[in-house]
Amino acid sequence: MASLFSSEDIVAVVDMLVTRYGRFLDRERFEVGGRLEPGFVELAVALVREDRTFRYDMEVRVPLARDGLTPAEGREVVLDFLGWYLDPYFASGRDTLLPLDFQPYEFGEHKVWARGDVTNPCLDELADEIIAAGVPLAPDDPRLKR
Repeated sequence: MASLFSSEDIVAVVDMLVTRYGRFLDRERFEVGGRLEPGFVELAVALVREDRTFRYDMEVRVPLARDGLTPAEGREVVLDFLGWYLDPYFASGRDTLLPLDFQPYEFGEHKVWARGDVTNPCLDELADEIIAAGVPLAPDDPRLKR
């Protein structure tokens, strides 16, 4: 696995995203990463709220051999797809979400696979703490009567 972006590239992509979508952000930032695997490139982007109550992870993949793409061309395709997706995402008031499992999208002459997941990291950690602490159920809790 090779990194898809240099440190400078990541800064440039984040800057581009903030320039294009900054007016829609509410104490949020973008995190960008990616990897080059044998046969495909993957772009990973997260939109993260500073208070950790919202995180939208998005992954976009494009197969290289199927369309005869070089890694550099594949990288451009996944970045273009991200813009193609984020425009309606923000325009719709964030109602247009990617599916949880990878789904194919016809994107120009290419087939791109994408998925997304919205989480609340703060609540997830709180739930993990409660489970780890082994908080006992009350004796009359209906879940004990199963």
